[in-house]
Amino acid sequence: MTGISDAQPPATPTPPATPPTQQRAAPRTLVAWAITAINVAVWLAMEASGGSTRTQTLILFGAKVNSLIAQGEYWRLLTSVFLHIGALHLLFNSIALLSFGRLAETIYGHGRFLAIYLVAGVSGSVLSAILNPRGISAGASGAIFGLAGALAIFFAVNRNKGPMTGQGQLGSIVALLAINAVFGVLNPMIDNWAHAGGLLAGAALAAWLTPRFEPIMTPEGVQIGWRLRRSSVASWAIVPAVAAILAVAAFRIPAR
Repeated sequence: MTGISDAQPPATPTPPATPPTQQRAAPRTLVAWAITAINVAVWLAMEASGGSTRTQTLILFGAKVNSLIAQGEYWRLLTSVFLHIGALHLLFNSIALLSFGRLAETIYGHGRFLAIYLVAGVSGSVLSAILNPRGISAGASGAIFGLAGALAIFFAVNRNKGPMTGQGQLGSIVALLAINAVFGVLNPMIDNWAHAGGLLAGAALAAWLTPRFEPIMTPEGVQIGWRLRRSSVASWAIVPAVAAILAVAAFRIPAR
């Protein structure tokens, strides 16, 4: 005889609550913003001291002047990187710095980014002083071209690797550099040697310092993702090596 049981059917287990997805915050680009702030502050100080386009103000704040550098004021090779001649010069370089710079800082990290920026800036000043000795010059263009060169190396090394394809980015950077080169040839006011010096130094440093994507493998040999591996501590040897070359070149700067 079949009866009806008063027992309740077993309850269906409640699935555990799914933890909220944690999104990885984008790295802070503190150095790029700090450099931009310094550039703006220096420009405001120059404006308050007589104007950023005034020759005496530029000399006072550390512009690149060959005759003074030849007398031992080598610090001008660095200070000139933080000076800008007029509001438009500052605006264009600030936009470029916050575009290239923030991306480069995200990829390379704070320390490597700062090393590339400063060494490329000084390299641009040195090459400009040697090959374009006349007149006074200033600006962050050489450093910014160095960042562009570093980005080009990164995308070239990591093309078709990881969660990104560098071909499009590499092509855009090369095209932008080519446009700037043509524009520089047509405009005699642009210091193309500073751009070239910064670009070469940035690319040289990046060849050693650039991060590389490498696959993440399971013990069974199955790839489950990618990770970005930064350069080793030993790779930092390229920074003093390039700095030493620039120091030697600085002693060959002609007085005029």
